[in-house]
Amino acid sequence: MKLYSAQLSPFAARVRLAIYAKSLPVEIMAPPGGGLKSPEYLAINPMGKVPTLVLDDGTVIPESDTIVEFLADAFPDAGLRPTRPSDIARGRLLARMAELYVMAPSAALFGQMNPAARDPAVVEAALAKMDDGMGHLNLFMTEEAYAVGGHLTTADCALAPLLFFQDLFGQTFGKDDLVARHAKVSAYWGRLQRNPVVQKVLAEMQEGLANFMKR
Repeated sequence: MKLYSAQLSPFAARVRLAIYAKSLPVEIMAPPGGGLKSPEYLAINPMGKVPTLVLDDGTVIPESDTIVEFLADAFPDAGLRPTRPSDIARGRLLARMAELYVMAPSAALFGQMNPAARDPAVVEAALAKMDDGMGHLNLFMTEEAYAVGGHLTTADCALAPLLFFQDLFGQTFGKDDLVARHAKVSAYWGRLQRNPVVQKVLAEMQEGLANFMKR
């Protein structure tokens, strides 16, 4: 299997974390042809987005949540999912809430990174929605070692890249409390960053960010 990925993408990072954490037999590479919109890559995934998983038989699976769920199904012994139905549901809930209520409104901030071209109203509106989303996450977060239970699961794969961007946006827009003001999420984030595999993915994202800023 092959995963087409990009270092900074939180969605691609989500899948890489699952692969690294469980040592899954997936080769990770950049999109062919020099970019997401190259003819070579569009022939694989016409949406022109990452990540894309290509199975050994040529089947193409896009979208990070679908890919991670596929990996959990394809490698059930890896432990990407908890075992209890209630824990599986909570893991899916946390991942879904993070994507809908935190990551989605944060998309508006990518166009506001340059202070000279920044619209304060856009920034404040996005940050307010993100803070609401973080509050939802905080409500359903526990004090367990990971998002659901004592080991890394699909929920952590979704949350780690998202929280990386919360830290980034906090630094960029002078809001260092984006995570800190939500006690359970903040404590979870501190625990999660001690995991060596999470550290590896965050380092890749940091490298991707450095390369992005050079362009």
